Amino acid sequence: MSTVTINVKEARRKAVKKFTDLGLGKKHACVVTEVLLHADQRGVSSHGLMRIEHYLERIRQGGLNISPNVTFEDTSGSSFICDGDDGMGHYIVNCAVDYALEKAEEQGVVMGLIKKSSHCGALSYFVKEIAEQGYIGIMLSQTDTIAVPFKGTSPYFGSNPIAFGFPKGKQEYPTIIDMATTEVALGKVLHAQDNGSQIPYGWGTDEEGRETDNPNEIKYLKHFGGPKGYALAFAIDVLTGILGNESYGTNIPSMYKELGKFRNLSQSIIVINPKMFGDNLLFEKLLQQMETELKDIPTSDGSKVKVPGDIEKDKAVGSDEVVINNKLYKFLNGEEEQ
Repeated sequence: MSTVTINVKEARRKAVKKFTDLGLGKKHACVVTEVLLHADQRGVSSHGLMRIEHYLERIRQGGLNISPNVTFEDTSGSSFICDGDDGMGHYIVNCAVDYALEKAEEQGVVMGLIKKSSHCGALSYFVKEIAEQGYIGIMLSQTDTIAVPFKGTSPYFGSNPIAFGFPKGKQEYPTIIDMATTEVALGKVLHAQDNGSQIPYGWGTDEEGRETDNPNEIKYLKHFGGPKGYALAFAIDVLTGILGNESYGTNIPSMYKELGKFRNLSQSIIVINPKMFGDNLLFEKLLQQMETELKDIPTSDGSKVKVPGDIEKDKAVGSDEVVINNKLYKFLNGEEEQ
């Protein structure tokens, strides 16, 4: 499918209007749009503007609360629960990040559990926000059922992503790690479907358990590393839904099949103040030195060793444009419905 390069400012304006036209508040619409653009600018289109149509349809069917009352309950000096009131996950998690950062300056380590949330987009956006304030950020999110457990024949956990953000000083782009516990996030399969492209074998299987390179035949995803990715997905569901006595595994409403139903997703956020464990400036210096040492390691093919997040960072830094498919471009311009 053909693509269109669009200026970020133009994309932002058109995306925000799509949301506000359906009644979402301007502040909420702006936060959601920034998270989506962040993904597109990093080259992760599976979590970018292509998600807009889905969110809009969920709003139309009543599966998202467009006027949530996001509240916080301190359960100790260093822990809290955020009730997202079934709003848009991007806005809810952004509120939780701000709340956690306020507490982390004094408490050193803060953990928050977010309940009654929804899909929040790329976790990298939020850990980047945290790291840019000089803190270490960790985010976990459960998702709905899509992956088969190791040696299993039917799906149980979702792609259950985890992300880390590490600060390297005000003048340096943070080191960001953001990954699903499946070989890829489902969004990458959907992006391939939208663009009519093949996918690598190993991403997932058809309904009979056979691997395929046709994204339209994918029924289930596979956890990365066999039992390792499966175990990590298990831990993430424990540290989100089960920890908060909420939904887990197959009990989580589907993202794409039950658009009129609140999803009741849970996410966890951890913020660490490096100053509580040593010299924060030395922390940043040592981190940069470690990355330099890694990049100095020779490779077998003449390329260069990259540190986690380098590929996405190289695309995002200084970028004022995003690439979207022609179908999405027409949708943003009101020329056709997706």
